[in-house]
Amino acid sequence: MKNLSSSFKILVNFLIFAVCGTLLVKVVTLSKLIHLKFYSLESSDTVNTYWSLFLTMLTVALLSYMFWLLLKFRKTIYSIKAESFFSKQNSTIFKTVGKGLIYYSIGIFIIRVFENSFEKVSVVGESVAYNMGKNFGAAIADRIPLLLIAFFILIIAKLIEDGYQLKKENDLTI
Repeated sequence: MKNLSSSFKILVNFLIFAVCGTLLVKVVTLSKLIHLKFYSLESSDTVNTYWSLFLTMLTVALLSYMFWLLLKFRKTIYSIKAESFFSKQNSTIFKTVGKGLIYYSIGIFIIRVFENSFEKVSVVGESVAYNMGKNFGAAIADRIPLLLIAFFILIIAKLIEDGYQLKKENDLTI
C-alpha cells in the first residue's frame, strides 16, 4: 500500500509540475497575442489573430481546470491512510479526476486540430483530406498517454468502490 501511495504521489507531483510549466507558457503566449492585437501598431491578420487569441484562452482555461483537478487529487493522495483507502469519498474523487482527464484530453484535442488547421500551410499537391488527417494524427498522438492515465485512474476508482462495498459487508458480518 505504501508503494502504491508513493507512486501516486510521484505521478501527481510530476503532472502538476508539467501543467504549471505549460500554463506559464500559454499565459505568456496569451499576453503576447493580446499585446499584438490591441497595442501593436503593426497590421496583422485579424481573423487568425482572433482565432489564436480565442484558442489560447480556451487552452488556458482547460489547463487551469486540469491544475485544479490535480491539486484536488494530490490532496486526496496525501491524506490516504491504509485503513481509510476504501471509502466512498476516495472513489468519487478518483472518478472525478479520471473523467476530468478525459474531458481535458478531448478539449485539448479539438483545440489542437483547429490550431494545426490555421497554422500549417498546405504543400502544393497535398489534398485537404491528407492535411486534415495529418492534423488529426498529430493532435491525437499527444493525448494518448494522458488518456491511458485517465483510464487507469478510473479503473482504480472502480476498485476502490468495490473495496468499499466489501468493507461495508465485512463490517456487517459478525
